[in-house]
Amino acid sequence: MQIAVDITLPHILKLISQMNLNEIEEVKKTIVKKELYFKKFQKDDLGAVMSDFKKENYSDEFLKELEEGLKRSSVYHAH
Repeated sequence: MQIAVDITLPHILKLISQMNLNEIEEVKKTIVKKELYFKKFQKDDLGAVMSDFKKENYSDEFLKELEEGLKRSSVYHAH
């Protein structure tokens, strides 16, 4: 048997506010453990991105500028 329930954010926050500190900490640990937070952006290989654009027949100048811009972008910087 499966039951689906729509719960609003204000309702969730109200329920959390009624919990004690240990229960709130358990909720936090579960969120982290189950990776229910923002997922890290999975960047595609720069070569694959450029290949996709090349297939669309963009100009060589545009492709060169795009690649240089992507290489400088925060998405493609090594962390």
